[in-house]
Amino acid sequence: MDTYIKYTDENNTEISQKQLDQFSEFNRLTYDSKTSELKKIERFSKNYRTKEVEQLGGEVYLSSEDNLPEVITNHIDIGSFGKPWTFHYNKETNDKGETQWDSILYRNGSLHGKAISVFDKRNRKLAGCSIDLLTGTQTDKFKNFYGDPSVFDYEFENETIPSIKFTYNEDGRVDEIFFQDDEFSVRDFLDNDEIAAKFPWKENVYYHAFEPMLL
Repeated sequence: MDTYIKYTDENNTEISQKQLDQFSEFNRLTYDSKTSELKKIERFSKNYRTKEVEQLGGEVYLSSEDNLPEVITNHIDIGSFGKPWTFHYNKETNDKGETQWDSILYRNGSLHGKAISVFDKRNRKLAGCSIDLLTGTQTDKFKNFYGDPSVFDYEFENETIPSIKFTYNEDGRVDEIFFQDDEFSVRDFLDNDEIAAKFPWKENVYYHAFEPMLL
């Protein structure tokens, strides 16, 4: 498979290879040259004591042709500081370029967690939940809203930080809502005129319930 490489800083802003020395943390992203699909994210950090660059771990996005156990074996011992590796598989897509993945997380070579995640075409996380390793039930359910930068203020101008975050209870109904570092109940959120002007509730049906995760 032919690939090409991009680099981003810790805020996922694209940088050039020549700029890497300026950053204490950066990511190396590998893309399929034919499809431009993201295949791997490798995370790096500069050791402040030795000044050496160390790999921390990363994420791998598998195609239907990839062998999951083999890919896991080839990666879980790479890196330091816990060697966190996430493997995304069972990809689903929609006509907006959004993708849903099952994923498993390994730390120090051992299975640490399972999850389901949905990403937008900019690889920002739209929705997700954890999967209990013993019961298989969904926990920690959430959805993220990324607003128009001309309407919403982004902290540090970082558009990878969601404008609004919704959490959901066991039944998939909205539990709590977080907006500009404030926590709202559904009633208080809907009664806030400032929010209503920026986020028309009736027009954003996707966030009314946890399911479906991928429209």
